[in-house]
Amino acid sequence: MPNQRPFKKHSDKIVEFIDRKMEENDETTSTDLVKMIWEHFQLKISESTVCRTRHRLGWLSTGTKYCQLVREANRVKRLQFCQDLTATKEEFNDVIFTDESSIALERHSKITFHRWWEPPCLKGRPKHPVKVHVWAGISRRGVSKMAIFSGIMDAPFFIEGILRPHLLPFIKNVFPNSHRFMQDNDPKHTSNLAKTFYETAGIKWWPTPPESPDLNPIELVWHELKHYLRKTCN
Repeated sequence: MPNQRPFKKHSDKIVEFIDRKMEENDETTSTDLVKMIWEHFQLKISESTVCRTRHRLGWLSTGTKYCQLVREANRVKRLQFCQDLTATKEEFNDVIFTDESSIALERHSKITFHRWWEPPCLKGRPKHPVKVHVWAGISRRGVSKMAIFSGIMDAPFFIEGILRPHLLPFIKNVFPNSHRFMQDNDPKHTSNLAKTFYETAGIKWWPTPPESPDLNPIELVWHELKHYLRKTCN
């Protein structure tokens, strides 16, 4: 016969066991824990008891947050880049931080409500949601005009649709003496066509380490813009 002794007789060991298993793998479910407890202690414990115990231990369920994976070689380059900036007490007074982003024009909520005696309503969602792309630059001296466009940005469009009409006037009006132009290492940004234009137009590109879009503070602007649009637009 399986051991049916009450949970409270082994509470300290069970609590410690649950906490340890959660530390080993933070994706462990209550169902997994019930199975592990049975295999280890030969005790049957309900999932609700496991959930309450886990909650008392401080474990909360949240949506998984992901971060960018960076190769080891580029980690070294990122660290050296930041250490150099710290050593020189960089203040970014002449830096123009630029980037482009995509913004969905349709909002699809993940949560809806319905009366318990009625089935939930099905809502259509397009396979390819409508979206636009935006480009802009920010600096300690001000911001550039925002470019809004659709379609795919390739190197020729990047030059004729973004750099020439938007970046160059901003440099001329706000940074007439000197500047540094920061962007990520997207292929269209680092293409030979783009590099040639930088030289002929006098754009002083400031290269950053690979796999380092998070070093550009304009990413925070895009985050706030998308958050604002989600809250205010249907």
